[in-house]
Amino acid sequence: MTQPKTESKYRRVKCGDCGNEQILFLRAATAIKCQVCGATMAEPTGGLARLRGEIVGTVE
Repeated sequence: MTQPKTESKYRRVKCGDCGNEQILFLRAATAIKCQVCGATMAEPTGGLARLRGEIVGTVE
């Protein structure tokens, strides 16, 4: 039995300040900071997180 294909809930996002790329969960419940410069990369909204950077790709 095959599982239904769902859209990935993870995205590779580039930090707008330093250019570091991180994989983020789209429904983050807490603010996500860049591991290099500490800038906020995602803010929780109660649903999909508000991303503060450029989406580079999708993680399967």
